[in-house]
Amino acid sequence: MKLIIITQEDSFAVPQNIEKIIKLDFVTIQKVVNIDSSHSLVNQKKLFIDGFGLLQSAKMGVKVGLHKANDFLDGISSYKTSLPSKSLKAVALKNKIDYQTITNPNDEKFLDELEVLKPDIIVSFSAPLVFKNKLLSIPTLGCINLHCSFLPNFAGIMPSFWTLYKKQKSTGVTVHYMDSKIDNGKILGQKEVLIEKDETIFSLILKTKEIGGEVMCDVLREIHAGKMVPKDNNTENGSYFSWPKVEDFKDFKKQGGRLI
Repeated sequence: MKLIIITQEDSFAVPQNIEKIIKLDFVTIQKVVNIDSSHSLVNQKKLFIDGFGLLQSAKMGVKVGLHKANDFLDGISSYKTSLPSKSLKAVALKNKIDYQTITNPNDEKFLDELEVLKPDIIVSFSAPLVFKNKLLSIPTLGCINLHCSFLPNFAGIMPSFWTLYKKQKSTGVTVHYMDSKIDNGKILGQKEVLIEKDETIFSLILKTKEIGGEVMCDVLREIHAGKMVPKDNNTENGSYFSWPKVEDFKDFKKQGGRLI
């Protein structure tokens, strides 16, 4: 089974999720693609600083910085260490997989490159832009996405924030087929995730992405075995949230909520 992985930069969970997929003996990853756009989470620094203030944002910055330092040291050794990869580029180069950074996955030049590769599946780990019909039609078995909520609830952007802000006791992870609407396709796999009393946005993002990586591997096994039975995603009974505003972050912080 030939896969292309399209995601956004993440130095915490997504590289490890890619390594989980690499271990599947029926999978060949043709390319790892990083979407670096204004919609990517790493490019929303001002929003987080304005909403959470310098202290919490600085704590998050230190954690990201340490991972970047580890990635730099790993790169010096040509990614030959046994340490977990701390970037998309690192996990790709370590495993001799083509790596590419783009701004728009619907760009014609990029689509032409994918058509040559003829992937069976495109795997999205929370890609930050909507896939249009031409991109969706390229893989023979479809495009599948990990969304870090229990769909159809909390579809959209930053579900880990919104579930905490709305004081939910649990959330979940969902792997689903992608169509031209956000988090709208049929459901392939799900798992409920309990929200702990002291949960932060960062801890919940990390936990759901890690669990989501396991669910993604389970889904790929089911597809490969021809046993997958998709379930309806009853979006009319769900909820959708867009980017939080600065005021939402400030209100969350006043209630005792934390970024990290």
